[in-house]
Amino acid sequence: MSLSLLYHALGLYGFHQLRSWQKGGALYLEVIRSTKRCGACSTWDVKKKGYRWRVIRLLPIGKKPVFARVKIRRFYCSHCGKIRYENISCADPKKHFTHTLEEYVMDLCAYMTIRDVAEHTGLHWATVKEIDKKRLKRRVPREKDLRKIKFLGVDEVSVRRGHNYLTVVVDLETGRVVYVGEGRRVESLSPFFKRLKRIGVRPKAIAMDMWKPYAKAVRLYYRGLPLVYDTFHVLADYSRTLNKIRVDEANKLEGTPEEKVIKGTRYLLLKGQEKLSLRAQERLWRLLRINQPIFIAYVLKEELRRLWKMPSRQKAEKFLNEWIRMAFESGVLLLARFARKLFRHAWGILNYFDFPISTAKVEGTNNRIKVIKRRAYGYRDLEYFKLKIYNLYATRYSLL
Repeated sequence: MSLSLLYHALGLYGFHQLRSWQKGGALYLEVIRSTKRCGACSTWDVKKKGYRWRVIRLLPIGKKPVFARVKIRRFYCSHCGKIRYENISCADPKKHFTHTLEEYVMDLCAYMTIRDVAEHTGLHWATVKEIDKKRLKRRVPREKDLRKIKFLGVDEVSVRRGHNYLTVVVDLETGRVVYVGEGRRVESLSPFFKRLKRIGVRPKAIAMDMWKPYAKAVRLYYRGLPLVYDTFHVLADYSRTLNKIRVDEANKLEGTPEEKVIKGTRYLLLKGQEKLSLRAQERLWRLLRINQPIFIAYVLKEELRRLWKMPSRQKAEKFLNEWIRMAFESGVLLLARFARKLFRHAWGILNYFDFPISTAKVEGTNNRIKVIKRRAYGYRDLEYFKLKIYNLYATRYSLL
């Protein structure tokens, strides 16, 4: 076999072939280093003191596995005064594959599942996973990436049943996942904010939902940092309140003709009025005419949607205060409870007019996380799953 093939195709730089043979459908090459040098100081003044053999897997040729049987010599170095084995640069110590094969597996893992790569290359499943982990760790955000952060989005994603969550932090300018923490507590975000403070980074604003532990974690490390409570989460929270009112009213009117009108109207009430067909609008107005609490809650829902269309923060604040007053005076207990919640979070809701950001990019990232979770039917190795999430930023091919 030519040196060009050994060097450029198989990655065996600095070796020459002694002999080759085939066995069990595989190709074996017996090779030795071309030079005699000390493994520590690289001097040439050495004397041979024995050898050992080491078998290393190379890049396959088509579907044919290729192995190198490397003769590793032991030398006495006159310069060091010690006896050492020579270094082989084509593979890491204690690894049974070359750097060239490792890079090939990394490229395949970017497009294929671990099982497919293992079947294609003939490597063990665990070996392929270890190589893929090494690839993914290269793309974990470094300090130089974190120094550019201006706006962040924070949200949680479910990883398995039983309220098991991961907290995901996304750079809203680039869409890159910059941190993944376990759970959705204060402690889930603390390591990330500690790291930001250590390198002197202070974001301009952070978008999130109204989950208390997240806000508490921010205040713990960045006093006065603007929090922007996401529009979608505020409206989704109100939609849950509206549906509770609908269920309570249906239970009160159990056994009456009005109950039949109320039942099955959940999505009719939650949809925007502009999205309803003419037939759906007629059914909606029939419902609103027979029940005052539902009518009030629905009208306030449509009014609340106008909040984020206000031209300035001052007008939005006036509008929000008026909405809260109407909710308190509505006489509906659940509406009053929601109004108190909005009053407590009014500062974060109105921060939208100074920093018009949202968690939309985080929600999009969460959808992609769910896709990679479904592709693998779940992940038992949480560290590997988190590395996959960090890698989403560099993944531009279809996940389906």
